[in-house]
Amino acid sequence: MKFKKPNQHGVWAMLIMPFLFGIFAGVFSLYHLLFITGWFLVFFAVDNLLFYIKKRKKDKGYLLSAGMFGGLAVLCLLLLVIHQPALLFFFGMMIPFGGLNIYFASIRDERNVLNDLSAVIIFSIAGCISYFTGREVFDGEMVKVFVFSFLYFVGTILYVKTMIREKRNKKYKWLSYSYHLLLVVAGFLCHILIGMAVIPSLMRAVMFYGKNYKPMKIGLLEIANACFVTLMVGLYFLK
Repeated sequence: MKFKKPNQHGVWAMLIMPFLFGIFAGVFSLYHLLFITGWFLVFFAVDNLLFYIKKRKKDKGYLLSAGMFGGLAVLCLLLLVIHQPALLFFFGMMIPFGGLNIYFASIRDERNVLNDLSAVIIFSIAGCISYFTGREVFDGEMVKVFVFSFLYFVGTILYVKTMIREKRNKKYKWLSYSYHLLLVVAGFLCHILIGMAVIPSLMRAVMFYGKNYKPMKIGLLEIANACFVTLMVGLYFLK
């Protein structure tokens, strides 16, 4: 049995931020502990499965790890679904996007924008699950949890591409600049706290462009930005 250690700093933000948004917008429940445990186990299972799929030389150790984590995840999430059967709707919505992730892993094209967007949608839906776990209602606040998560992570995708894979692509540069500027405008139209939350994202998209930062430094800076955004969004929901 082998374990693939996640090597992308941004993925931790994608795992945790929507979960916290759901709690901030809703009500904390002890069932949240069951969900976040199962959600992390799902991630470890899928990460090992995708790694196994994309490797030319198959190592069944990663497949065994995926099965172990997947089994534990099913146990945790099954207990959650028994308590709140309506959550099956959210998990069902994730399936087609998970299928896209598997497809792109099989053709070794994980950097494809569609693959990134599929992952963002999955993690944003997880925020809805977190919200529903506490409130047990479908309403506008749940929509905000999804939208805030989705829009922030789309910006992160564009920024990271301009810093690593597409650093010499002017189209991505201006797409990133434009997107983050519109995000700030939309943020202030929503609420001053949301506008303030995304100002650093615009600043780093412009100021860091063209800098030869190592992926580790980019990741650490993104973690700091994610913490700031989480704090401001939390203040917005708790106001």
